[in-house]
Order: sequence, then structure tokens, then C-alpha cells
Amino acid sequence: MTDGAGAPKSRALLCFLLFTSGCMAVRIGDEAYGTDVGGVFYVFADMAVHVINPVNLSVVKTITQDQDGNTLSNVGSYGGGPNISRSWNDAVLAEDPSLNKSYLFVNEGDVYPGPGNQTHSYVTVIDTSTATVIARVSVGPLPVHIYVINPTREVWSHSDTDGTFDVIAVADIAAGDVTKLNATNVPGVVKEGGHGKLLLDTALYPKSYATNVNEQWLNQLNLVERTRTASYDFSETMPDCAGTHSIVYSNISQHAYVECLPGGIFEWNTVNDTLVHYFANITGYLTAALGDDYILASDASNNLVTVLSPQANGVSSKVSYSVSVLGNPQHPIFYSNSSDYTTVPGLQDYTIFFPLADDTNIANLATGLDVQAASYSYAPGDCVYDNTTAITSETTGLTLASSGNQIQTPECGACAPGFEPFDPSYFNGSVSGVRYVTLSNILSNASIGLLGNTTFISSGAVMPAASEGTDANQCSLGELYRIGKRGGPFIAINADIPTASVYFIDASNPNGPGLYGSVNTSTRPAWISWVPLNVPALQTTILGAA
Repeated sequence: MTDGAGAPKSRALLCFLLFTSGCMAVRIGDEAYGTDVGGVFYVFADMAVHVINPVNLSVVKTITQDQDGNTLSNVGSYGGGPNISRSWNDAVLAEDPSLNKSYLFVNEGDVYPGPGNQTHSYVTVIDTSTATVIARVSVGPLPVHIYVINPTREVWSHSDTDGTFDVIAVADIAAGDVTKLNATNVPGVVKEGGHGKLLLDTALYPKSYATNVNEQWLNQLNLVERTRTASYDFSETMPDCAGTHSIVYSNISQHAYVECLPGGIFEWNTVNDTLVHYFANITGYLTAALGDDYILASDASNNLVTVLSPQANGVSSKVSYSVSVLGNPQHPIFYSNSSDYTTVPGLQDYTIFFPLADDTNIANLATGLDVQAASYSYAPGDCVYDNTTAITSETTGLTLASSGNQIQTPECGACAPGFEPFDPSYFNGSVSGVRYVTLSNILSNASIGLLGNTTFISSGAVMPAASEGTDANQCSLGELYRIGKRGGPFIAINADIPTASVYFIDASNPNGPGLYGSVNTSTRPAWISWVPLNVPALQTTILGAA
């Protein structure tokens, strides 16, 4: 979206400035750009970043060099090399109105040695007007999540090694002006650094909260002052909550909702910073519906999405619905035909898409075992096959042996053929993809104990991996992850099987969402970002008249 002069508008910032005049609560990160129609997807893969036009399913540019003309390898990092790609984690889009430009900031997951015993990683910066890498900023080691705070024009990168944030001023990216903000280290009680997230919402601004999977504290931050203002110890009130992960906010209740590890959810009153309720029997990755009407908890290991209904401030939310979403559902993506992210025309207008990250190994599928279930992951047993049946990519009738010719074998789970080395021919990508459901369908058909139905769209599968932990037979699958992003009318998801690619779902189809097409990429497409055509230079440099 542009004004009459062609300058980009930040919808999130606009709502922030007008918040007192009636805007609802809005996440202030780059997801506000998803409703912009017309743009390109950036796909971060091995040794390359592809710029894809979803309308004609074409790669309009592939970035293969950094700001110094080097390849996108991780040479110099621990375990790195000239032919090993940089590891791409999360990316965000940030605007610089003073220059009429926008930039992509992407965390690199590789760790490099530094002075003394220090280590560090990098954030790569891409100028979207030219689709070129212009900077590489040193940050704390192993950054995964990254955030853009539009009111201050800053990007915050979170280090999973020390649990701190590095703050990059958008205006100073060329100079690499980075200031360390200690967001989690509580003196004397912190266990260690760890993976964590940052809660952003205009209704809370400048207050925020940070999570950490390794400690029983909820930390409060001031985004303007770059300080930790308070830390809340919940080790006694919720001893089973060993750490925290995802966190969302509802302006209806003025509560934060926090995912506990290894399971559970707690509801936190942000008005007086007190515990409202601990949901011990509900777990999963948390997402807030765009109108704050509902909080979704996506429990991938149990293929279940639980819907909470926020109530008045200080009152515990109601557990309203449960929906079965088969296939290891990932972070949900909300779609509405409304072009205004800040206005919710009606809950029934929204469709929720769940990228699926299920195991599609042919041998595992044939056994009928759910090798991703928590019961298998934590206490796996050897699979039992009929030893008269060979385990090959052509096998279609492999079953568990009930009697007679039976044999125990470790060739199941992550030990099945095709895992190491990875061979996509041993996997059936047609049985994975995306599931979607409308919120109106949930409201009319689902309830506690009565599961609603979702619609399946076949769209490839992601590459599985063995668990890094130790278990009974060393054949458990590690956690699978699949990224999905909305861009205009499209939902884009990554795939490794049957080939490295990005699939595009047309969410605006009046006959119902369906597969629009796919585009092949370099191996291991790991992250997807949407860049709208709200910068004139981008339109002429990347897509021409398109």
C-alpha cells in the first residue's frame, strides 16, 4: 500500500498511532503485511535465496552472494565449510520510510568463534528494492526468532545460547549499530540461556514479555528503554511448568497466554501482573485469532487444536472447542478476504490453514504406527514386521506381524530406509500438505468431545530427521517443523518431498481453497517471507510491469 507520493505505509504503525481512536489490538510485527495484494515471496534455501512471483509461479531472481561477493556458505563457523550453506532461521520485514525502502532481516543459525571464548552468529540484511544482500550484522550465538518493532524502527534478534536480545536500528543497518539487551538473566536464579520468544502487541506497548524454555520466570520488558523491568517467579505456583515458549495476547481479557514446557498453558493478567489460571491438561503452540476472540493451542504430537475463549479481565478463559487436525499441525495461518488487517469483519470470515509436518516414510506408513506420537518418542519399541516382506520404496502392503514369521527390526521410525542418507523416493509426499477449517465450521460443528472436520490439500512433505536425544532403540523422530506464510491471496508452504519446492494455496478461490501450483527451489527451503510491492523500486527492479 502506498500513499499519493508513493511512500510505503506501515499498517501496524498506523494503528499504533491511532490506537486511542479505536483500533483493536494488533500484533506489531511484519505479519501486518500479509493482506497486501501483489508481491513476492522470498524463500531461504541451501546456498540461495529465491524471489518468487506466485501469480505466474516463476523465480524472478536468485540471490547467491552476500554483500562482499561471497557465496552464502557458512565457512568459518563450527562445522562449516565452503560448500555448506548458511542455516536460515526466522526472518522479518522492516520499513525505512526516510529512504522509501524495506529490508528483510534473517537470523543465521550458524555459530562462529570470536575473541577469547566468545561466540557469535549473524543477521543477514536484504534490500528488497534490489533483492540484494547489503549487510551482515554480528549478534549473539544461535539466534532463532526475530522481531520488528515498528514504532521504534528496530529489529530484535533473540540468542538461544544466552537468552538475550540484540537490537538493530533499521536506520543504522549499514553501520551495524547493535546493542545487547539482557532479557532473561535474573541474577542468582537463572539456570541458563535458552530458546525464547517476545510478545508484541500495540495494546501493551511499550511493555512486553519474554519467555525462556529453561527457566521458571516470566520476564517483563520495556521496548523503548530496552530494559527488563520485572521478573515473575512461578516455580511455586506452577512447579510442573519447567519453562515457557510461545506467548500471545488478547485485548478482550487483557491477558497474556503462555505455553509451558513440557506441557500446560497459563493465563497471565497484564494489568496487575498476576496469575489468572493454569490449564494443566491443555498444551500446544499458541496463536491469537486476529480479533483476539479466540486463542488457539496447536498440539502437534496429539493432532489436536484446542480453542480458548477470552473473558473479562481477571476471569479465566473458557475452553470452548477442540478440533482434530491430523498430520502434525504446525503454526496456524489466518486468512480473510478482508484487505484491512486492523479490522475484523466477523469471526466467520476467517479460514485457518495448518501446514502439516507428518512423517511420510513409506515403511513407517505401512506399519500403521504413529512414530511421531509422544508415546513412541519417549518410550519407543522396536517395530515388528512380517519377515517375508521386504522393506523397499516399492513396498505397499507391509504390516505388523501377528504370528508366525515375525522379526524385530530397528528399521522403523528414524531408522527406516530413506532417512540416512536422505532419499525422497522412500517417502510419499502426496499424503501430506495442508489442512484448513473455517472458524464458522468450528463454531457450528465442534465442541469438547466432538471433534470438527478439516479439509486436506495435498502439497508435498518436509524432510524428517532422527531425534537428537537418547531412547530405547535410537529410532525416534526428531521434531519436524514446517513454515507457512500468507501473501495476498496465497498461502505458501515449504516442501522437501518429492522435491525441494514451495507450494502455493489459493485461499481466495470462491469454490474453496485449493492448490494453485508449486515452484522448485534449492534443497532445504527453510524459511519463507512475503514482501509486498509497496516500494516503487521493487516493482521495477524485480517484477517489471507485473
